[in-house]
Amino acid sequence: MISRRHLLATTAATGTALTGLPALAPSATAENRPTAGLRIRSTAVEYATQPLGLDTPHPRLSWILESDARNQSQSAYRIRIATSPDRLGDPDVWDSGKRKSSQSVLVRYDGPALRPRTRYHWSVRVWDDRGRPSPWSAPDWWETGLLGAGQWRAHWITAPAELTAPPQLDGATWIWFPEGDPAADAPAATRWFRTTVRTTGTVRRARLVVAADDGFTAHVDGTEVAAREALGVAKAWAHPVTVDVTEHLRRGAATLAIAATNAEQGPAGLLATLELTTEDGTTHHHTDRTWRTTDRRPPDTWTSPGHDDSGWTTAEELAPWGGGPWGRVLPQQSPAQLRRTFRLERKPVARARLYATALGLYEAHLNGVRVGHDQLTPGWTDYRKRVQYQTYDVTDALRRGTNAIGVTLAPGWYAGNVAWLGQHQYGTHPALLAQLEVTYTDGSTERVTTDPAWRAATGPLLTADLLMGEAYDARKETPGWTSPGFDDTGWRPATTAADITTEVVAQVDAPTRVERELKPIKRTEPAPGVHLFDLGQNMVGSVRLTVSGPAGHTVRIRHAEVLNPDGTAYTANLRTAHPADTYTLKGGGTETYAPRFTFHGFRYVEVTGYPGTPPLDAVTGRVMHTAAPFTMSFRTDVPMLNQLHSNITWGQRGNFLSVPTDTPARDERLGWTGDINVFSGTAAYTMESARFLTKWLQDLRDGQGADGAFPDVAPVVSGLGSGTAGWGDAGVTVPWNLYQAYGDTRVLRENWPAMRGWIAYLEKHSSGLLRPAEGYGDWLNVDAETPKDVIGTAYFAHATDLVARTAHVLREDPAPYEDLLARIKSAFTAAYVSAGGKVKGDTQTGYVLALSMDLLPATLRRPAADRLVALIEARDGHLSTGFLGAPRLLPTLTATGHTDLAHRLLQQRTFPSWGYQIDRGSTTMWERWDSIKPDGGFQDVGMNSFNHYAYGSVGEWMYQNITGIAPAAPGFRRILVRPRPGGEVRFAEGRHDSLYGPITTRWSQRDGQFTLAVSVPVNTTAEIWVPARRETDVVQRGARFLRLADGCAVYAAGSGSYRFLTRTDLHA
Repeated sequence: MISRRHLLATTAATGTALTGLPALAPSATAENRPTAGLRIRSTAVEYATQPLGLDTPHPRLSWILESDARNQSQSAYRIRIATSPDRLGDPDVWDSGKRKSSQSVLVRYDGPALRPRTRYHWSVRVWDDRGRPSPWSAPDWWETGLLGAGQWRAHWITAPAELTAPPQLDGATWIWFPEGDPAADAPAATRWFRTTVRTTGTVRRARLVVAADDGFTAHVDGTEVAAREALGVAKAWAHPVTVDVTEHLRRGAATLAIAATNAEQGPAGLLATLELTTEDGTTHHHTDRTWRTTDRRPPDTWTSPGHDDSGWTTAEELAPWGGGPWGRVLPQQSPAQLRRTFRLERKPVARARLYATALGLYEAHLNGVRVGHDQLTPGWTDYRKRVQYQTYDVTDALRRGTNAIGVTLAPGWYAGNVAWLGQHQYGTHPALLAQLEVTYTDGSTERVTTDPAWRAATGPLLTADLLMGEAYDARKETPGWTSPGFDDTGWRPATTAADITTEVVAQVDAPTRVERELKPIKRTEPAPGVHLFDLGQNMVGSVRLTVSGPAGHTVRIRHAEVLNPDGTAYTANLRTAHPADTYTLKGGGTETYAPRFTFHGFRYVEVTGYPGTPPLDAVTGRVMHTAAPFTMSFRTDVPMLNQLHSNITWGQRGNFLSVPTDTPARDERLGWTGDINVFSGTAAYTMESARFLTKWLQDLRDGQGADGAFPDVAPVVSGLGSGTAGWGDAGVTVPWNLYQAYGDTRVLRENWPAMRGWIAYLEKHSSGLLRPAEGYGDWLNVDAETPKDVIGTAYFAHATDLVARTAHVLREDPAPYEDLLARIKSAFTAAYVSAGGKVKGDTQTGYVLALSMDLLPATLRRPAADRLVALIEARDGHLSTGFLGAPRLLPTLTATGHTDLAHRLLQQRTFPSWGYQIDRGSTTMWERWDSIKPDGGFQDVGMNSFNHYAYGSVGEWMYQNITGIAPAAPGFRRILVRPRPGGEVRFAEGRHDSLYGPITTRWSQRDGQFTLAVSVPVNTTAEIWVPARRETDVVQRGARFLRLADGCAVYAAGSGSYRFLTRTDLHA
């Protein structure tokens, strides 16, 4: 986050720089004498263990070394790769030979071209710095995928549109009670509507679609069939509800009765269509002037057929569907079930792979068995350009003779609702591409692909939408449809989708999975029949419901992040997202339901319609996120800081779901570039983020304009901006942060052209190298707006600086960017900095950016830092920074010699502060410093997320300065260990699992004594800073003393465990 030259300023000022550490000599003491050589503890390929379906032509191999001795390093390696473990002794693919190299992570495969569909087995041995070889590692493997579009034989297929399409609204009219001009201005009130529908045949299917501005309750012959809460911010009218009412309609007359509520003064309207299918065909009955309405509350019998509505008035027609202030509102389509029966020869199968993807979401079953454990596959990309496919080993699921494959296909991000933008952002109908490849033991092969021979139907999933939840009717289940023997003669032929040109690529990131489950800690009943479960933790995913009851009974599951003061679920902040799933029972015993094609952000689960009183274990939270390992543990003797670390990691869990989202609960969930710009450094500490963010960077490049501007969100959706300061810069900062965390130069190389394009865009859209005063600024600052031209120009300089550094790493020419950087800094100083070091706007963020991005002349750094401190003190030790300033605030204070103030800010408990959120019960990071205000009320419903990781970016400072674990070279090949005690912290311990292995620290400061324990992985070195005034104050064995600097004794250490003890009161 902050420039390393400033993070280590005291080092450079007082002694040997980290880049010039003296060589570490082996210790002569008995405890450091090697007792064994190097051993290989674990191996990985492209950050993963045994990846299946890898399409990287030159995968990179990594291994973690271990040893019982200190100061151990690798001097050479040898890699052997074969097509079977038995051939590794004389490899038939590649033998690197002994290579003199200390590289043990991300070692590029340089053998012959890899073949598709091939499992490669590999093993490695290394030599230590004395030339002694290690044993060979245990054989491991990776498997290639299809390695290119030319290997696909499958065709894109989809269910016939008429099978999954909702009822058509053409012919329906928005109506309301006649009162002035309701389409423009109606009072906040409820109006009641009725009509009678007559059927002459046997009803085979009946579907009712209702939309109201703002909410409604609908009845058929006195039975409530659908409802939507009236809440203006929810804009429920934009999302018509479809409900199957077949069981409520019979031959003859039926009464439709709807109470519609306008939540706030403004436009009001009701739109409804009843689609009836009988043996005579399909008819539609729409809202129009034949409906009756009243503005006076009717008696309770008003929904029944016998109610006399002769005194009601005729409804007023406002606008046809597609007109008025509402536009073309669209009901949701139904997910499809696609299946295919096939026969295999009666001979043994050696291996079978399913390669599959979808435009939409899919879940596959083979012979009745779920394929894999992934959720929400294939994930979110810009489907107009590319979609990722998955590879599954299905060998054990196949049988000789007849087999069956079944796939459920849902709209997902492709055709469902995205953010507040509505449906069909990429396409209108989901499509499936699947290729099952079977290899027999005799070497022969067989292939089953998606084609028109597949059959299609709908099933129990009435609707499934990422933002609007699921509606599931278990009575419509089709048992056995994914197994052989099922009769699908009544199903429709699948349709070939021939116009799809999307590039199909192998999945790069880890899949989304249910990684853990949460049990409720409490159940309340805030209203009769309303059961509220507290999971104790704000999370992202879905709920598993266990229930028993009569067939046709519907249970509603609603999700909320926080509660209203009266103990009810608070959902107004979710805006147009509908955080509810419904389950209609089939009856006959205990039933279990878990949504598969939606997710919610929630801590609280509201259950209504449950037969009887639900037990505490009736619901279980299923936590979903990208299935990457967490890599940072953190603990201190200050509970608030421990909770802050927990909030950071849970915020990352919830927002690392296919793309790095801003919030997982409301109607947004977009890959905002500004959020990950500030959080990516922390993200790489707490979770293995290389694969996830490498995939997202491809999404970002897919959205980059021809002019070089990066989009504000990635994957791109229409209607949002690009080229924004602090947001588009993620195209530079995220690759650089990944390089710092993992030493990954490939991510820099892949993004190099795009990074250069971004700098070209910034230069072209500047005036005298000053950026315009536009963009989002220091988003959600606390009454301290930093001028946007200051922010834009600062980020212009910062991005240019990083591109220049990247050029050095890639051995490209840095000169043009170094020259440009010098000119931008001069322009910044001339335009925005006074002679006394005052930065235009005079805000904390202004000084933080100028200092952390090294934009000031050396003579002005101290005055600027002093002014920053004064601004903080003027707020009684509180920050005023927003999204862009807060992540750099504490690092800047530390770099300028004010770590004590950094601790004070971090441990502050009153608004605005991290502790303020925690004292109000937060279990994830909030979007605003005061999402819950000091008076207990909620912030603006229009923008108030309780799971928003941006302010969690403070974690990077915590891990570097409290646990004291920081990279001194990219990828932690060299480590800086410098814990900085302060505030209330008297004890801290941490562990970061780097690519080289775990780095651990544990320190305490008590009774005038400071102790520090450090563990350094094999093949790395560390510089360790221990608080001391003299070398003789420190008791330790094995580390080499380097110098005294900034109140510390500085030591160099190789791999191994070390312990330091200092009497801090010796010179008091």
